[in-house]
Amino acid sequence: MPAAAEEKTLNAFSGVWNDLLERVFPRRKLLAEIRSRWGQSGPGKAWRASAYFDLVRGSAADADVDDKTWFDLEFPEIFARFDTTITPLGRQYLFCMMRTYVEDPQLLAERYHGAQALRADHALRERFQLALSALRDGGYADVVDVVFGETLRAVKYPRWLLLWSAIGLLTLLGAIGSILPVWAVFVTVAINVTIIIQTFAGVRRDSAALKRCLALLPVAEAVARAGDDASRFKSVAQLRAQRPERQQVAQKLRGFSLFQKEAVQWVSIWFNITFLLELVAYARVLKHLAEVRAVLQSTWVLLGEIDASIALACALECSPKHCLPELSLTPLIDIEDGCHPLLAQPSPNSLRLDRRSALIAGSNMAGKTTLIKMVGSNIIIGRTLGFCLASRAVIPQSTVMASIRREHSVESGKSHYFGEIERLQTFIDYARQQRCRVFVIDELFSGTNTIERIAIARAVLEQLGMEAQVLVTTHDVELQQDLAGNYDLYHFQENPDIEGFFDYRLRPGAAVERNAIRLLGRVGFPAGIVARAMSLAASRSN
Repeated sequence: MPAAAEEKTLNAFSGVWNDLLERVFPRRKLLAEIRSRWGQSGPGKAWRASAYFDLVRGSAADADVDDKTWFDLEFPEIFARFDTTITPLGRQYLFCMMRTYVEDPQLLAERYHGAQALRADHALRERFQLALSALRDGGYADVVDVVFGETLRAVKYPRWLLLWSAIGLLTLLGAIGSILPVWAVFVTVAINVTIIIQTFAGVRRDSAALKRCLALLPVAEAVARAGDDASRFKSVAQLRAQRPERQQVAQKLRGFSLFQKEAVQWVSIWFNITFLLELVAYARVLKHLAEVRAVLQSTWVLLGEIDASIALACALECSPKHCLPELSLTPLIDIEDGCHPLLAQPSPNSLRLDRRSALIAGSNMAGKTTLIKMVGSNIIIGRTLGFCLASRAVIPQSTVMASIRREHSVESGKSHYFGEIERLQTFIDYARQQRCRVFVIDELFSGTNTIERIAIARAVLEQLGMEAQVLVTTHDVELQQDLAGNYDLYHFQENPDIEGFFDYRLRPGAAVERNAIRLLGRVGFPAGIVARAMSLAASRSN
């Protein structure tokens, strides 16, 4: 047999053999998928990711990352990159983690060290993921509504429903025993179908979510039995300690839990039609739900936390630099070799601000906005997840607020300028009340004329700089001299001699180079225009 034909035969046999193994041992395929995803960015699935956060979000406005800062600093994209969770529970818990500031440095350290431990122990991590994979279906995103949401929709007239169910059962038995005519069964079935359409249709989604909710119990047991070495994780230890409570929940809800089994689901269709079995079971379970909800909530949180911790371990695996930040009670930002989480090949930059703010000048695409986003996002990640993407980091124990995107809202009728001044008024109020002490601002009032823009920017930044730390970018080099009192000056500059024109390095001091004009010559502008621009810039500076 020719070598090519022999190789083709072997490949075909190998494919058939692997397919057979995957059918006989489905966990083998799942484990291969888990291993292939390790060290990769998330797939970007965000189905109902915010559901848990929306349900438990605190009333204090500064307890979580505000909506505009979340979008201005591109956290939806950062979340999508970090989200390698197996289950919708983990995805929802991770989203809530990233939106909620943590005041306790010990909890932040536990999150970082826990993720590091899972990153190092691949065998334990994979056992957790295999156990959690039973909850990977997208329908489990609705479980959060049962566990943390408002009371489920109740069935009307439950006592009459129970009585009619008994009549349906007796009618069926009577027909089987030839005591009642067969047409009596058809009559009860017709009435039952009408009840199902009018009543059960309204609670079908809640019923399905409640069934999935009960699936948390065996998964929690599987995670708790993942191994003796798993007990060093607080979440696993808590799952083991709560085993008696989960057993009580299973006992109280055992009737409804039967409908989870695939074999029972086929039979239950006929039971529902003949005597409304599932509808009656749902009505009875609602009586006990309030009694067991606390245990279900704890189980949901612990499973979500374990899944989210594995996702953080994967994020650390993907990041070339990361560290546990030190939280400072004083206005100190000290980030060494900081990287932006969305850049595959970042240019690390360092920044130290001790009771000072930063004014960063430079042309478009030089790296100004990326730098302030890097600092702002690292402070938030450090305050929520417990790590910074840097070699070393000291961050203030403060929330962060940003004003970067300035989009015109047709719906609200607000212009760029009006939306910006509303946001900055909030900054001033929060700084005065010490509710926020770090502000990230990109190119203040760019939609106004030069004279007024510089005047307003100076007045606003002087006020904010006296009460908080501000990272602000600008094209207006005039502000460098005006704000030197409370602001350290930095700049990015073009380098006409390198490919791409920019090296993305933050430099201390004021911007004085005319490289933006020199770039005109690099891209082919007439020499006369370049010389004229240089002359005009020099005369205006003088």
